[in-house]
Amino acid sequence: MFGKWLEQEPVEQPEGELHYEALVESGELDEEELMDQLGRDVARNYLNPSELALVFDDLGSPEVADYLRANKFPADVMVRHGDFGEVVTAGLYRRVRRWCVPILKLRYKQTPGQAVQGTDVLAFRFRQTPPVIAVPEVKTRATRKRDLGKEAYNSLEKVLDRLDESLHFALARCAERNHQFLVRHLAALLRRPRERVVERHMVFVHDALVWKDDVVDLLADVVTQRTELTVVKIRGLKDFVARAYQAAEASAGPRRTETSKDTAA
Repeated sequence: MFGKWLEQEPVEQPEGELHYEALVESGELDEEELMDQLGRDVARNYLNPSELALVFDDLGSPEVADYLRANKFPADVMVRHGDFGEVVTAGLYRRVRRWCVPILKLRYKQTPGQAVQGTDVLAFRFRQTPPVIAVPEVKTRATRKRDLGKEAYNSLEKVLDRLDESLHFALARCAERNHQFLVRHLAALLRRPRERVVERHMVFVHDALVWKDDVVDLLADVVTQRTELTVVKIRGLKDFVARAYQAAEASAGPRRTETSKDTAA
């Protein structure tokens, strides 16, 4: 779905260490198909299939939607937008860029309005030598803010200082699901920090109608190490996110069947 939904937009590269990529809606998917598939992906980020079966076995669609609104999906708009940015980022890295994203962090929220500490998304290339960790800092904005890049830069620096905590969290979640391949590789990254490459990434999910590239120029002025920036531009982002969560409520109902193996922890 992500490969059909988004396509690259030509951009001018800034000078220095920042590499900039912009993605826009391709129009290849119609509204109904896009929301159906995106809604399923949003729901999947909060709930694994076994939880769906246990909790929703005896409920009808209205009761499922009520449960999700009360216990899983955040009501606060800012929190919901932040979560949606993480959903888009995880999907982009897993399904388009083919990184390994071993955990969907939103599943481990204690309350809908509370964020899970640590990196927004962790992505890996375990089979490369040395193995590579991508650490994307995700920002989702429906309104314009010129200093968005600087804000993301400062947040990313703080996350990188505590990267091992996020790796420990991912390892524990994979161990709980008995994903031994992932456990072994994550443990090796923790034991041998000098034998890993850490890449700095940023993903801005932004309303296309208010985006301006001066955000990129300001960010390029402060970046001192190679950093990958991806801007996902969505028209009418606020309404788009609201529709995606409505679709997620419907997609998690009893009419949904889960046939594929869910490998994310």
